[in-house]
Amino acid sequence: MKNLVYIGVFIVIFGAVLVIVGRLNISSLDNFLTYSFCDQPILYRVDTVDPKFNLSRDEFMTDINQGVQIWNSAKDKNLFVYDPKGDLSINLVYDERQSLTSQISQLEDKVKSDRQALNPQVSEYKRLSADFKQKLDDLNNQIEYWNSQGGAPPDEYQKLIKQQQDLQVEASTLNEMARSLDISADNYNTQVGALNKTINTFNSVLEERPEEGVFKGSENRIEIYFNISKSELIHTIAHELGHALGIRHVNNPAAIMYPKTSQKILLTDDDIAGLEDVCKRYSILELIQMRLVQIVAYYQQVLKLSPAR
Repeated sequence: MKNLVYIGVFIVIFGAVLVIVGRLNISSLDNFLTYSFCDQPILYRVDTVDPKFNLSRDEFMTDINQGVQIWNSAKDKNLFVYDPKGDLSINLVYDERQSLTSQISQLEDKVKSDRQALNPQVSEYKRLSADFKQKLDDLNNQIEYWNSQGGAPPDEYQKLIKQQQDLQVEASTLNEMARSLDISADNYNTQVGALNKTINTFNSVLEERPEEGVFKGSENRIEIYFNISKSELIHTIAHELGHALGIRHVNNPAAIMYPKTSQKILLTDDDIAGLEDVCKRYSILELIQMRLVQIVAYYQQVLKLSPAR
């Protein structure tokens, strides 16, 4: 019952304030007694920077600053300011999605390396094979010629035998080289298969490419768990900072506040509209009204939950 009495007293006082304010010049009151939730900057700090991202703390701080400047520049004021003891915590957290990205990157490097190593070997094999075929054709032509002459003289015959033996050695070398290339090609194809499998897994995990971070309002904490490219990371940082300001998602795919990730780092009109909405200026009267509505809603909820007597 005490609470209800307090509410009644508050409403009476508030009513009296309304009567007094109603007799004043409201336009001048709004000019001097206004407040915006963007008047005070949000102080942020950096906590976790998982080393698995291979991104130094200083590099991450630089990327965060670029995301911060996207919003600060839009209002030409400091909406965010770094403070080691700031309330907003920003973190780079490694998880399975980034792990898959790393696997893809490593396999791509391996496939590229194998291809670079394989190509010169194949080219050399083709060159040696063409040279061998030419020598073999020359030998066959000589044998055919001497056969047409009824046989080769002893010295020519020995030359032909020597050429034949040399070509047999070359043939063995080429066969061994071909076998080696088949194994190398198999290894290369295995790497390509593994890469494709990993990419398919990656695509199934990220079929719709959702946000690559999250703003946890109850904890005042931003967690970013993906780092594909610098521009995409800055986009994600700016997106989550937008949520920290109170900006909601928009339906424009080109916008930073669109719910799917991208590499766009320029604000659209939809982003600006969301920012203007959260930074709207309120008169003291409007703030009192907003607060009263919150208090009344709270006590209505309390009364609903109170057991009947």
